Amino acid sequence: MAVSGLAFILLLIVIAIFARQIAPHNPYTMSTAARLTGPSSSHWFGTDQFGRDILSRIIYGSRISLQVGIIAVGFPSLSARLWG
Repeated sequence: MAVSGLAFILLLIVIAIFARQIAPHNPYTMSTAARLTGPSSSHWFGTDQFGRDILSRIIYGSRISLQVGIIAVGFPSLSARLWG
């Protein structure tokens, strides 16, 4: 289980680093013509209420998730070393 967990985290890191190259669309571009469309060949996970590609938003969101995780784990461990 540890190896599969490590593989998943490494995959998430690679996706976060290469998000610009991996994401099929710009996650911030809105398209009123493509609002709330279901999964298709051009939008694998569909689009949201503003016409933004959901898969691209998930890929770019992995960056924020990793940053929050690193800060949440790093800050307490750093403070424990400094003060205690």
